[in-house]
Amino acid sequence: MSGPSDWRSRLPKAFVRVHLAMLVISTTLFGCRAAPSTRAVEESITANDMQARISFLASDLLLGRATPSHGLDVAADYVASEFGRLGLDSPPGGYLQRYRLAMGDMGPSWTLVLRRDGRRVTLRHREDFWGVPWAAGTVEGSVRFVGDRPADAPVEGNGTLWVARLSRATTPREWLAAATRAGAVGLVLVVAGEAGPHVREWLEEGQSAYELGDVEPSLPAVLVSQEPLVSAIERLGVELQSPMVWTDFDRSGAHIQLSADLRVEMLTAPNVMGILPGSDEELRSEVVLISAHMDGLGVGPAVDGDSIYNGADDNASGTAAVLEVAEAMAGLRDRPKRSVAFLAVSGEEKGLLGSAWFVENPPIPLERIVANVNIDMIGRNWEDTISVIGGRFSTLGTLVDSVAAANPELGITIVGDRWPDQGFFFRSDHFNFARVGIPAIFFFNGVHEDYHRPSDEVGKIGFAKVARISRLVFEVVLALADAEAPARWHPDARARIVEGSH
Repeated sequence: MSGPSDWRSRLPKAFVRVHLAMLVISTTLFGCRAAPSTRAVEESITANDMQARISFLASDLLLGRATPSHGLDVAADYVASEFGRLGLDSPPGGYLQRYRLAMGDMGPSWTLVLRRDGRRVTLRHREDFWGVPWAAGTVEGSVRFVGDRPADAPVEGNGTLWVARLSRATTPREWLAAATRAGAVGLVLVVAGEAGPHVREWLEEGQSAYELGDVEPSLPAVLVSQEPLVSAIERLGVELQSPMVWTDFDRSGAHIQLSADLRVEMLTAPNVMGILPGSDEELRSEVVLISAHMDGLGVGPAVDGDSIYNGADDNASGTAAVLEVAEAMAGLRDRPKRSVAFLAVSGEEKGLLGSAWFVENPPIPLERIVANVNIDMIGRNWEDTISVIGGRFSTLGTLVDSVAAANPELGITIVGDRWPDQGFFFRSDHFNFARVGIPAIFFFNGVHEDYHRPSDEVGKIGFAKVARISRLVFEVVLALADAEAPARWHPDARARIVEGSH
């Protein structure tokens, strides 16, 4: 597999400029439309437009748009140029917003060993546990279980090695900060339930992992699957009343030895944002945010001789939809009452990094964002059906259903989450907005045999389907922007997702 320096040399800059210019010309020709009505603007979202956009974003030329890479930068420049062509406003600093991230290159010497009364159990790296990429060092300490919310953790670590549950409403970074402040010597985060699938998927992508900001190596920390950890505790002779009751483990005299092997390199990556100001003097301060991730997996292990993970469905399809909806919105004769922001993020495949940075460093105040409509993989599987995940958590679900019913000519059937055991609500960028209190939904067609493989290519995309779903998204965003009242959480969902209650 080629390294980052090889990718840049394999991407002819002159050819990139020519190809990008030709694409902008083609989409401009498609997009120079009069706007006699909202219906005409919506119908300007066509299969031909989708084919042009997706074919560029998912071409071999961009080498899979890994975060970070020159191919990703080309994609970001293209999105920014389109926002400028459409006359969208930019947030402070411009359409392109670069964020810093640390690449942690995990070495071979990660170890996690449990000891008690002369017994010893060793867990397997990248099978039973995974290194947290911003942690380093070797420690051994007595065990202290501290719960599942960093806010409720002890303020004094007393030199102990913390064991905590990683709930769906917390992040490893939040736990690491709490453990460091309290003086713990190490951290073991137990991964179970809904938090498990997406954490495991991110960490199994390769030996390198990524985190936001100027990260310095800190106390050793790992994520461990609950099942092998409970098995190891029982092999030490500790009887747990249940896998979720850890007080007996605290009192057992057990120790954990943890060694974290890590090297860190600082890099940068782009997000792109454009804003269509609202027309109502009172409501224009409120923002409906439509988002998609523009990054992919880049160049990886070859499958059937192909090493470029083009990411046509995941997620050139969603990025193209954001651009087409932006073009349609900009072409409206009467703009919506609320402002609409269009966001293409990177780092989704590395752990939702671009959207996490946006939430932590918002270019517009988060309290102004009244809803997030996220689009991730809409080009495959069903021809006439789309899953809207998260709709049951807020009034957004009812609104989407009513919009679909009011536009039968689109022929789109809305279904909910068909795969609740896979935790998809926690695996795309809308989750970072939801967890800070913004009602969010996720348009998604499900995974397929080409998911995260080089075979996720343009030739397998249903362009007409992507166009019809994008037209539905246009109508949904327009309805949100013109609604009398903003979207609202259902109380039980807000308690679980935003406040982290169980």
